[in-house]
Amino acid sequence: MNENYSLEELEAYLYGELSEERKSQLEENIKTDLALQEELAALQISRAAVELAGWKSVIAQSQKEFLEEREETLNKPIQIGIRVWLGRIAASLTLLLVGTLAVLFFSTSPESITESQIGYSLPVLRSSTGELAALEQAYLNGEYEQVLELAKGINSYEAKTYLLIGLANLELKNGQAAEEFLTRIESENQTSSSKDFADQVDYYLVNAYLIQGKITEAEERIVKITKDQNHTYHDNFGQLDLLKVQILKIKN
Repeated sequence: MNENYSLEELEAYLYGELSEERKSQLEENIKTDLALQEELAALQISRAAVELAGWKSVIAQSQKEFLEEREETLNKPIQIGIRVWLGRIAASLTLLLVGTLAVLFFSTSPESITESQIGYSLPVLRSSTGELAALEQAYLNGEYEQVLELAKGINSYEAKTYLLIGLANLELKNGQAAEEFLTRIESENQTSSSKDFADQVDYYLVNAYLIQGKITEAEERIVKITKDQNHTYHDNFGQLDLLKVQILKIKN
């Protein structure tokens, strides 16, 4: 634990309330002080958890009123009782938050972010024939190893082919291979100015990156999805997922 900055100073820094001089000193120390980096990261997660749960205003207001009441006279015994009660509620909520955060911290894993994702369905844009049709059928049957075998016999890949191979690798937990084939769709789209399966690529790459431990890359895709109201998978990720990503960064 760092010995140069108090908890109050670190919180003030995160909320943009630290003096410029002290802020400059702290930011310079962050570059080399590992303990300071870890403590700030932990505080950032706590702050995000409070805002996520919607408890911040309740706790802050209750504690503020409780502290203000201590400065008043004893002429309002009933009011003082209410303030004490509010103060105790604030303390209880704080303890509840700490407990919830602890559980969230230890239970967060890459799988916890993707476990609630919708199942991989096969997007069908048009009827397929020949080798691609066989590939689709194998995928629909859950024969993912067969998908990869059949793909070896296809001379020319189209976007759907890359998608099926990528998803088959994802089902087999081959994160690197899944990433390779899914990002190939993006490359092809950029070349042809197309948007074939663009949303599916974003969505499934999150899992491919997490399997490989590429937390930052997964976070970038989640942010992209949540910021785009028109994204097919906009509602499949939220602030809780982003909080879990921050926890994964610390745990890794």
